[in-house]
Amino acid sequence: METKLDNKLENFCADLQAKPSRIPSDLQAEAQNYMLDKDFPTTKSERFKYTRLAKLSNTTFNTTQALALAELEAHCILNNAYTIYFNNEQVFLPNDLPLGVTICPIAESQTHYHEASFNDVFSALNVLYAQHGVSIKINAHCALDKPIQLIQVNSGGKHFYRHHFEFGENSEASIYIVSKSIAATHSFAHTHFQYEIAKSARIKISKIQDCSTGHFHFTEDRAKQDAQSHFEINTITLDGSFVRNDSVVKIEGQHAQTYLNGAYWLKEEQHVANYTTMDHKVANCESFETYKGVASDRSTAVFNGKVFVRKDAQKTNAYQSNANVLLSDHASINSKPELEIYADDVKCSHGSTTGQLDETALFYLRARGLSEASAKNLLLQAFMEDVLTYIKEEEALNYIHERIASRFNWNY
Repeated sequence: METKLDNKLENFCADLQAKPSRIPSDLQAEAQNYMLDKDFPTTKSERFKYTRLAKLSNTTFNTTQALALAELEAHCILNNAYTIYFNNEQVFLPNDLPLGVTICPIAESQTHYHEASFNDVFSALNVLYAQHGVSIKINAHCALDKPIQLIQVNSGGKHFYRHHFEFGENSEASIYIVSKSIAATHSFAHTHFQYEIAKSARIKISKIQDCSTGHFHFTEDRAKQDAQSHFEINTITLDGSFVRNDSVVKIEGQHAQTYLNGAYWLKEEQHVANYTTMDHKVANCESFETYKGVASDRSTAVFNGKVFVRKDAQKTNAYQSNANVLLSDHASINSKPELEIYADDVKCSHGSTTGQLDETALFYLRARGLSEASAKNLLLQAFMEDVLTYIKEEEALNYIHERIASRFNWNY
């Protein structure tokens, strides 16, 4: 019988192997120092107060399966896109890239790495054990004619990835990041995304998370944003038994606009957690956060959003909202919006609401001939629409609606 170590984190890492990479040695040393005497976080840790990791520590993960390219192509959402396929240690790059766009394996890139910023042990483990990833560079004044689509399909095992994006001055791009996993397979993936957004760039990131039961899906976004740029991250969680997203945006140039949006639909015993940090470091910038969720059965959602407004960030306009609908007495929502303001000439607001569907609105719709199920579906669609409106590609929007309808037997 296999004997597990008393330290759950050590047991989790026992079969992990460091891979050759270009991650700077000083960053790796900081990660190793951070990991000293660490174990899996417990609910005593503020960032894991509503997240229990016992299921992760007790899971036996399946052996990694390699999928053929044709199997990966079945997970494609956008037909008209520059598509990258990731499956564990395999990567398939597009060969039809336009001028001004470079995509290569991250081990072959000259990417600059952000300074160490470890919010938890998984962030440090990524530095130590990241196996693969891509570096995507879009040159200054380059506007893509169609989106870049990165499809990551997990099929067993434990994997760490790093994807770095560099967007040049006045560039314009839409990036779709699609996360999938193979059914009836226990797997774990932690993916680090690094974004460099130069002056006047206009960048939209849309993350569609649609993983199967048995997959643990952790992501972290780290962005630095320059002056007069527009940057969005839209995180759409459609499925996945255990999902954890951690986004940090540092606004370092004046007159920048930032949008963080999230939508999540939960059922059964799903757990989805979204952590955001919006760091206003300079004056005259705007940020907007809108996260909305629907929870049924015994599912659990967590939202923890923090907005920093530094002393020099006068004339900041920051808005943050988290709203949820409970469809079950056994579902739970844990919401904690936060503002930390050190400037005195700002407009900042935050709010959180959790409740059930409006009985008056249900009655109104039923009085006009709709069934109870159709009335609920219509109200929920309207409730989530102000997040989904940021998804501009019709194929992606249709996919989202179809998956929701299939999972919940809703008629959109």
